[in-house]
Amino acid sequence: MDLDDCYKKEFIKKTRINTSLISSLIEMSAVNEKTVKEAKISEINISSYIVLAYESLREILEAICISKGYKVLSHACLGELLKELIKDFDFNEFDRLRYARNGVNYYGTKVELKQGKELIKKAFNMKNDLLGRYLRNFR
Repeated sequence: MDLDDCYKKEFIKKTRINTSLISSLIEMSAVNEKTVKEAKISEINISSYIVLAYESLREILEAICISKGYKVLSHACLGELLKELIKDFDFNEFDRLRYARNGVNYYGTKVELKQGKELIKKAFNMKNDLLGRYLRNFR
């Protein structure tokens, strides 16, 4: 789905900038990251922690969109909008994380421990980079 489709299907809507929602999303993102980092991750539970790491990233991406006056109702459209809003946004990495999360949530895909740890690290690196660059005034 491209950006035009996202607008036509109303998966992206204009909204007011809501600083309390942005702060709440940042807080929930931090809770999810802390939960993952404090967990005893194993081959059995790695897939669950990939989902939490992705959610932590998604919350920051959603907060960025809201800070720019957009509400996004689709994860795919979130990535498409961010390609427009952030010129150096790593869409391919985001989409890889989204794909892994969707595999776990919708298809029962199990992720190997080594790959899962790599995905979690990438999600948090991307999250913290974007948080520092785009949301430091909301913390």
